[in-house]
Amino acid sequence: MTSTAGVQMNAAGGPCGARRWCGAVGWLLALCAALGLYGVTMAPDLVWHDAGDYQWQAARLNLVRPGDAVRVHPFFIVLAHGLGQVGLWNYAKAASVASALGTAVAVANVWLIVWLLARRVGPACIAALTCMLAHTIWQQGVQPQTYGWANAAISGMLLAAVAYVLTGRLRYLLLAFLVAGVGISIHLLTQIGLVVLGVWVLVRVVRGRTPAWAVPAAAGVWLLGGALFWYVVCLEYDRTRDLAATLASAFVGRWGEAVFNVSRLGPMLGRSALMAALNFPTPVAFLGLYGIWRARRLLAGTPLAAMLGAAMVLYILFAMRYRVQNQNYFFTPAYLLFAVYIGLGAHALLSPKKPLRVLLVVLAALVVVPVYWVTAEAARACKFNPREGMPMHEVPYRDFYKYYFLPWQCHQVGPRRFAEEVLASLPPGAVLAPDSTVLPPLLCVHDLEHRRPDVFIGRPESLEGRRVFVTSDVPGYAPAWAVKGGRLEPFGLVWEVKPAAKEGGP
Repeated sequence: MTSTAGVQMNAAGGPCGARRWCGAVGWLLALCAALGLYGVTMAPDLVWHDAGDYQWQAARLNLVRPGDAVRVHPFFIVLAHGLGQVGLWNYAKAASVASALGTAVAVANVWLIVWLLARRVGPACIAALTCMLAHTIWQQGVQPQTYGWANAAISGMLLAAVAYVLTGRLRYLLLAFLVAGVGISIHLLTQIGLVVLGVWVLVRVVRGRTPAWAVPAAAGVWLLGGALFWYVVCLEYDRTRDLAATLASAFVGRWGEAVFNVSRLGPMLGRSALMAALNFPTPVAFLGLYGIWRARRLLAGTPLAAMLGAAMVLYILFAMRYRVQNQNYFFTPAYLLFAVYIGLGAHALLSPKKPLRVLLVVLAALVVVPVYWVTAEAARACKFNPREGMPMHEVPYRDFYKYYFLPWQCHQVGPRRFAEEVLASLPPGAVLAPDSTVLPPLLCVHDLEHRRPDVFIGRPESLEGRRVFVTSDVPGYAPAWAVKGGRLEPFGLVWEVKPAAKEGGP
């Protein structure tokens, strides 16, 4: 019978029948398992949209985004650029490897958190496996995204907090704030976890359970950890010489309306439920619900149940009303925390004397792989559009439903093929105005690989005497300035902007 004895003995520092090195070995094995999965299913080269933009920015080591410094994410850019210097791959692949590494660290952290709380390998493996295979977490691990490292920082904060609760050693508390500081250089999403951590520490200081000097010490290591972020803020201030504009750029950027959005909450709540279902389409999810119900009893005598619950609620509340096209990415910290609850539920429900049941749960967790494929084909059959408020955007050499509904991206070979064929097809001196989906691979091939230097990508000051092309004829993707007063004629994979036909003429 499972009880609170596991956590209580951990708090006393006892090994609970497990060797002290078991946690480190388990963490490393979980890391290798996740890296193996993400490495095999990783996008092989260039990718579309924001992920492709990170490839472009990392290759150039660009830490400046005028008016939008919040999107620089300097930790990821520096890491991906550094991996690109290794010589084993190009910068595009290096950025994907960086993302896989961060996501794998997050999975390994989930393993260790559950192991520290339960001191059982089975529940820890179930939690890590569920986290590793969760749709959006998996998708972020196989193409360049900052969220994998954001989840690594969030889970790292929680892991250090657990270690502090179980041992009482202040070095683990300071480590949590150091990780939080690094987190701000990864993504501001990490700082929601810092709010929970900070409130908890202040309460402990007021109650006399943590020395007061820990507060300035924690603030100091947080500032130190965020050095890359503060450097980006300084670069932005050097550009603007306006403190208010710099702070707005660094903490909100061009996304203020989305950050503070409270409109259309009904439809967004429905989409949020669909996203959660896509990430946990397995009976194992019921273990998470059971873990939430039993958390207070399992973690009795510690503040961990309150911390887990508060962090999960805050991340859900933020993401469910964050009105952006990639809204699903902002739920991943909540998915990670739910994986911890799945581990707690497995600890409470599955007896260590019946390992066959643990094996059955592991097999149930693996069911998500075929479910993802079935979901993609079902969405294709009913022509479901997951992008609220945006038209279906067909891109050459991209299967819309595979791209959005399959977490593995090893099939994503279209971006390079598209970029190379388009650039090769354009006439000398052409102007190409791409939409945001295809722009990054075009820039990578054009600028980084020096293909077709005679072609101008973007909008020049003067179009006189130059043939102009766009990459989409879909409203919202075709530039308004190119369509206004003109017409689009197909030209291979793109469209040429022609003068509008005169009234009454051809």
